[in-house]
Amino acid sequence: MAKRGKIDKPVLAESEVRPERLKKYKYLFLIVCEDQKTEPSYFEYFKVQIPEESIYLRSVGVGRDPKGVVLSAIDERNKLAFESKREVDKVWVVFDKDDADENQTKVKNFEDAFTIAADEKFEIAYSNEVFELWLLLHFTKVNKNVALPRKAVYKMLQEQIRKTKKYESYVYVHAHPQKKTIDIVFEIGNVDLAISRAELLLENQKGKNPIEANPSTTVHFLVQQLREWINYYSYTK
Repeated sequence: MAKRGKIDKPVLAESEVRPERLKKYKYLFLIVCEDQKTEPSYFEYFKVQIPEESIYLRSVGVGRDPKGVVLSAIDERNKLAFESKREVDKVWVVFDKDDADENQTKVKNFEDAFTIAADEKFEIAYSNEVFELWLLLHFTKVNKNVALPRKAVYKMLQEQIRKTKKYESYVYVHAHPQKKTIDIVFEIGNVDLAISRAELLLENQKGKNPIEANPSTTVHFLVQQLREWINYYSYTK
């Protein structure tokens, strides 16, 4: 757990409202996501499992590319540290490969995201190609030897959800906020199976750089760590 120390004071907008009694929490857990809706909504679901006054979980969506997500995480960490008058215990950044291999500028930005995150001691949860691969794994395994483009992942996710009768008319629209999708994932999906399926994909991509490792995701590491902290603070003798 991070030690208390001197925190650089960030510039805060006058309209920003600080969380009440933030100091009461024992552990500060910050997740900064590429997507502004779907990814933060997924991690927000874990709040109901957190024992009172133990973990303060903040999940933020910034709508930037991978390097931008990491740079935003620096600002978000400093902001939370200033609000709480202490250092933030854990920072995760969540982003996708998407089209990062489209040109050399995007390749460099993707690689810079990992370098800066390491320098800042941030943990990384990436998906190749998209976060929706992690959601899909809640329902089914995928062929570890066949690269999955984004559109294929979206289609497969829609098909899997439609297998449940009450959602047989469900339509996945990537451009729209997907809180409804997250609700469905937690209702009928299986996070434990998603973790085991993600482990198999990652093992198959061993030795490859993240930008080349399609299909793969490391979101399960974030979920496992978050669940471990929740279990830690939930423990009673």
